Amino acid sequence: MEKVSKKSIAKRLFIATALLILPLFVTVHSYADTASEFLASENVGASLVLSADAYNNAATNGLGVRLKPSEEIESADLVMVALTSTLNVRSEGNPDAEIVGKIYRDCGGIVLERGETWSLIESGDLIGWCNNKYLLFDQDAIDLAKDVGTMTATVTAACTPVYSSSGDDKEIIGYASEKTLFEVIYEDGEDWVCVAYDELDGFIKTEYVEVEFIIDHGETIEAIRERRRKEAEEKKKLVRRNEAIAADNDTLKMLATIIWCESRGESYEGQLAVGSVIMNRVRSGAYPNSVYDVIFASGQFSPVKTGSFQKAYENNSANDNAYKAAQEVLDGYTNVGDMTHFRRKGNREGYIIGNHVFY
Repeated sequence: MEKVSKKSIAKRLFIATALLILPLFVTVHSYADTASEFLASENVGASLVLSADAYNNAATNGLGVRLKPSEEIESADLVMVALTSTLNVRSEGNPDAEIVGKIYRDCGGIVLERGETWSLIESGDLIGWCNNKYLLFDQDAIDLAKDVGTMTATVTAACTPVYSSSGDDKEIIGYASEKTLFEVIYEDGEDWVCVAYDELDGFIKTEYVEVEFIIDHGETIEAIRERRRKEAEEKKKLVRRNEAIAADNDTLKMLATIIWCESRGESYEGQLAVGSVIMNRVRSGAYPNSVYDVIFASGQFSPVKTGSFQKAYENNSANDNAYKAAQEVLDGYTNVGDMTHFRRKGNREGYIIGNHVFY
């Protein structure tokens, strides 16, 4: 097999094992010109997107870059960050070398050169050296990727029905247009995929969707500076828009909206738990330190990725219970301790409330 080039920035890499082939893409999202457009746009950020048809139980209209297929590399070349905070990526394999970028908790990439102490990795547009003690390799990397990544299904047909089940007694519960993105709950055999359809489980024929597995990647120093510059501009616009109302009303509204989007149909306890996870991230040094940045962090919340959060925000969809839960968690209440993750229950151990498992 041909050796992987260190300059393979413009190549899509994919991992091939006996049971799993993961084609790697890079998705880049655009920033809106105004705060209102920003809230109505797709999620800001970028993610590694890996096709994962074999992950049977793993639980866009923006600008995109899809790179051409390249070489096959072994699954051992997948790498994930083992830290609970930010990892510096350097120009050379020593602690005094220039920092060329950063890779974050739950992010991953590809190993280009694996050494005894330092390894050269590629994570999105970022290429540089990391100390091995802060990285996970081989099966450990795959296990973490499956644990923290998100399985999505994007509709490829012009329009496809969404069913109540995959059985003979199935009924149509809705329709999905081309490019609609869903979070995958599980793959139901070879012909069906179960997706989160509002508060229901929806079933779509696999021939009408593209299933992908998404993990986040690092950023170059240049990309970080540009992102922060644009974020600062958008935040200034947002603050100006809110000057006529209480300073924290927008934060409350955003938090209530994401709680409503993620936990519609759940008990008030379940809504509190979702809000607690978000605020635990805000208070944790491993995540951004504002509600705004946590909600819009790359690849974290499906309603943001699909655009349903932005629509709910503009339509003032969050109900009274969502606002009540948001205010309680802003005041410091938590009913899930210091947990920072949740997903639909099924294949992950943790503290179960309603249809979610928290961990």
